[in-house]
Amino acid sequence: MNQIDRLNEFARHKERLITRIEQQRGTLSGEWHTWEKPAALVDRGIAVVRFFKSHPLLITAGLALVVVLRLHKFKGWLGRGLMLWRFWRSASVWLGRRFD
Repeated sequence: MNQIDRLNEFARHKERLITRIEQQRGTLSGEWHTWEKPAALVDRGIAVVRFFKSHPLLITAGLALVVVLRLHKFKGWLGRGLMLWRFWRSASVWLGRRFD
């Protein structure tokens, strides 16, 4: 086998690899949609952890607030806050759809 034959074989092998890579990218792209939302949720969780890790005073202040207000009062405030947060999210989604 001479040099030109080897180069031609190498070019054919490269073409087969490129085709295979394109097929694998298509498959991976299709499968990524299944994992896109869970991965985004994990990313948000990591961002929250990093935020609180860089602001430990907020955690300390929150715990001190719980101790001061007593846990039973805190549960009431937590419930109200959760209700307001849910209302805000649904209202912002509705308003976003309404005026887009």
